[in-house]
Amino acid sequence: MTGLRALFLLVPLCIAAPSSAAPQRQQPRPEIFTNLLQCRTIPVDAERLACFDRQVGAMDAAAQRDEVVVLDKGELNKTRKTLFGFSFPKLPFLGGGDDKEEGQAEEGVTHIQAVIASVRSLGYGKWQIGLEDGAQWVTTEAMTARDPKVGQPIELKRAAMGSFMGKVDGGRAVRMKRIS
Repeated sequence: MTGLRALFLLVPLCIAAPSSAAPQRQQPRPEIFTNLLQCRTIPVDAERLACFDRQVGAMDAAAQRDEVVVLDKGELNKTRKTLFGFSFPKLPFLGGGDDKEEGQAEEGVTHIQAVIASVRSLGYGKWQIGLEDGAQWVTTEAMTARDPKVGQPIELKRAAMGSFMGKVDGGRAVRMKRIS
């Protein structure tokens, strides 16, 4: 009887558990790239080389016209950090696939550390803070402890419901919003 009970408990778990073997949806590759990959299937060396030369030339021309952009993982992560704080539609080339919600953290970019490049008082304890990368943030609540200063470190983190928290030089975290 206990074996049967265990089977009834196990079946719902198997049905509810997502399969790690399920295929991941992959962004369709551009035709210019698939054409290049097709060259590998040509058995005759001279024809295969001619195909590679032709397709690499086409890819280079497309890159020069900005029709194709090639990013390595380091550049992609740098781009994600530069866009931190913006709400934008799902962009597959930045890691926002169909299974992600808008505004969800992209592959581990849940916080950034930066240095304050400019500050401007907005009155009532609120501030506009510019970062070294050009990003502009404003506090949406008053900073009561101390005023931010150029050169101080700032840590910005994702918070609940698409909001962000900023902590200047290890101080108290306040809600912040990116404006540019």
